Amino acid sequence: MEIETNNSSLYQTIKSKFDFITSNNEKDWLLALNWILVLEYFSAVLEYIFIDSAKKFIINIPDGMLKELLIAIMIVVFIWYSIYNFIFMKKEQFFIFTLYISLCIYLLITNDLSFNLLAHNLNLFEITIDGFGFYMMFQILLKFVILYLIYKMLIALKNRNRLL
Repeated sequence: MEIETNNSSLYQTIKSKFDFITSNNEKDWLLALNWILVLEYFSAVLEYIFIDSAKKFIINIPDGMLKELLIAIMIVVFIWYSIYNFIFMKKEQFFIFTLYISLCIYLLITNDLSFNLLAHNLNLFEITIDGFGFYMMFQILLKFVILYLIYKMLIALKNRNRLL
């Protein structure tokens, strides 16, 4: 009996810590959305690195003036937004900053300016890209975590509307 209460207590502790980190205990929908997008970027990068068939989703933009201009604009926006964030540090701006950093890392690693790989990765029904294996099990676990985060985000939005 005591072992069951210890396991239940451990589960409740882990769950409450996870809820606090990911949605501030159902109070912050922007934090949950931030985690959802960062996890999707992470998953798309892993898919690009480890799965060879993922490279077919990327439309390669040839090196040229357009690509250089897009990179220059992103670097300038990143520098100015970094300076702005350090001067006027607010929580919502920090969330946008982390999304921007994760997007830049995604673009740097994958060169996917069309976001086809990310759109493919967001599709819940295309988990079996590489057959059954470790990557598929990781994707299923990640999709369950993202579904839970979507649930927490919706509860946070509901609580926000109730408070307003």
